[in-house]
Amino acid sequence: QGGRLRTKTTSGDPLAMRAFLASTTVLVVIVIWSANFILDPKGAFVVGGQQPGRQIDFQQGLGNVQHQSPSILQQPATVMQQALGMRGLICFGMGFGALAALARRTPGVSRRAAGADIAVKEKTESKPVAYLDNIPRSIIDKKTLDKLLATLPREQWDNPPEDSYLNTLKAYAETYGEGKATKMGWWDFWYLRINQPNEDGMMSMADLEKADASIRQMCKGEIPLYVPGPAGFGTMLGLFDSGAIFKWRGAEPFAGDLVQTPVTDGGFAKQFIDNCAFYREGLKPWQRGLEIGMAHGYFLIGPFVSLGPLRNTPEAATVGLVAGCALIGIVSVGALLLGATIKPTLFDKKGDSPAAGWQEMINWHALGGLGGAGFAHALITVFGA
Repeated sequence: QGGRLRTKTTSGDPLAMRAFLASTTVLVVIVIWSANFILDPKGAFVVGGQQPGRQIDFQQGLGNVQHQSPSILQQPATVMQQALGMRGLICFGMGFGALAALARRTPGVSRRAAGADIAVKEKTESKPVAYLDNIPRSIIDKKTLDKLLATLPREQWDNPPEDSYLNTLKAYAETYGEGKATKMGWWDFWYLRINQPNEDGMMSMADLEKADASIRQMCKGEIPLYVPGPAGFGTMLGLFDSGAIFKWRGAEPFAGDLVQTPVTDGGFAKQFIDNCAFYREGLKPWQRGLEIGMAHGYFLIGPFVSLGPLRNTPEAATVGLVAGCALIGIVSVGALLLGATIKPTLFDKKGDSPAAGWQEMINWHALGGLGGAGFAHALITVFGA
């Protein structure tokens, strides 16, 4: 509005234009007289009614003008005609007209353009979408509305998607207002209140695009690898994105037992598991059982010795040995019952009865467990303080 008012005052007000013309006329006449007096004191112009070849003195002519004309501001046309002559007056008029047209056109156009820009900007900021004019501040404030509009492209503002809260505001504007319903039902009010977005909790357009890309990536069977770390450093649950992506979905998308993880399908994990005694190739059943039993018996007595109720007594190592051997016996009995019922044939040779290799491995597992527990007890007894 300020731009339009300034443009109207400068280019459309008759009083302002008349003052502009009068001041410009006086300035131009003074400049022409000064140049005429400096360049040729005898006068470069002749009076309109004078015979050719007859010139008048500039000072005399100026005195006659001052004597005959009461004021140059009151009668500028008469004074210019007497001083400049008809030809000079025509030249002066042409020059002044060009100057006035230029001075009038250029600022007016720029001011009108500036006023139009201001009007368009104000209209865009205050009324981005037509149906938002009737939305009161109690429904949504300006900051939240601006952030809500930023979550959608501008071409979707007039027809927002159904999962956007902007669609709810549009439905409100089409239902309530002047010439429409004036009393809101309790369900509409409750729905608006519980679904009212929060400015701080609202995601930006970039965050929404990032979340959508992450969901689409997981639907393809790919997921980023997160590494656990200390919490409180801008991460949720202390998980840090390593930047690596692994394919969790197997050959059959709907088979849960084919899900791949870095632990079960990683190169290091596979090599580590393959080198364990249970899966290592080339070993006999008794060798597998002996190695597994010695490893378990060796570390099983440690918790009983260090954390048992008799940990501060001289009998702590002996109690730990007894408890470890009892646990090895319980595990061995359970494994034998498994072989007798399910009869796994994983370590059977050709011609053997079912579960023969399994029973052989478990027998040597019990022997190795007792040996490992005894070896650990001897180390504790000899080297323990």
